[in-house]
Amino acid sequence: MPRGLLLFALFATGCLDLTPPQLAPEAVDANLRWFWVNGDSADDATLIDAAGKLAIAGKAETRTTPLKGGLRQRLEPADVAPFGLADTDPSTARGLLVVNLFDCTLDKLEGILIAQDQSSQYTDVYKSYVRSYTTDADAFRGKGTDVIGWTVEVKAALPVEDIYTSTIKGGVRRVQAPADGPTKGSFLIARTYLTAPAAFATMSGSWFRQDYQLEVYWEQSPGRIFHAYAMWRDIKAGGFNLSIEDDGFFNIMLDNLVKWDTQTAALCSKP
Repeated sequence: MPRGLLLFALFATGCLDLTPPQLAPEAVDANLRWFWVNGDSADDATLIDAAGKLAIAGKAETRTTPLKGGLRQRLEPADVAPFGLADTDPSTARGLLVVNLFDCTLDKLEGILIAQDQSSQYTDVYKSYVRSYTTDADAFRGKGTDVIGWTVEVKAALPVEDIYTSTIKGGVRRVQAPADGPTKGSFLIARTYLTAPAAFATMSGSWFRQDYQLEVYWEQSPGRIFHAYAMWRDIKAGGFNLSIEDDGFFNIMLDNLVKWDTQTAALCSKP
């Protein structure tokens, strides 16, 4: 059995569905939602087909500026049930979409993504960040498995120092594509999700109820990463009385996702 069939289900809490998924759609937003639903269960060939479509729709060969916008389809209960969230209604989480390119190699990027100490890489983001691996990290680094998973305990703050704590689960799947295929080599699928609503230190009217993130990284050309990012989030900054449904707050989040790529590129540039 190919290593790629060691699935994200290793760190998800639900049962594994062995029903072969349908091929991915071609539109960027629908394709990324497909990756959220099928990124753990699809075989490598199906994922390679999906990533090839994503690269074409996202204009990986010609893109010069980030694509930013909303995801037209919201997640449904069945989309989050495999992660122990069967009683959650994800329709209150609004979808964001960014497609971008930045300078890095896939090998260097992989090390950044799976590093246990994220707070020293992305400074001024977390009050505290503790990542615990739930699978064999050394086996992943040594190419003995193509899946790595973790749980994270996070303390962070919304604007006006509205501090919250949360638990996140996530991980990365490595997919090895043929050298002459549509994705010209391996690519990475990263996923994170909030296991329960965050707990806020004060009664401020803020909430952070849901967060689902799906990313696809492919080295489009040597040293150049194509990054497609989907996020569905239900959040409100009580200090400003702004929720994810407010377009101004929504656009700030889109800009922050692009800034995150800028920070990642800076990390990649370090020896």
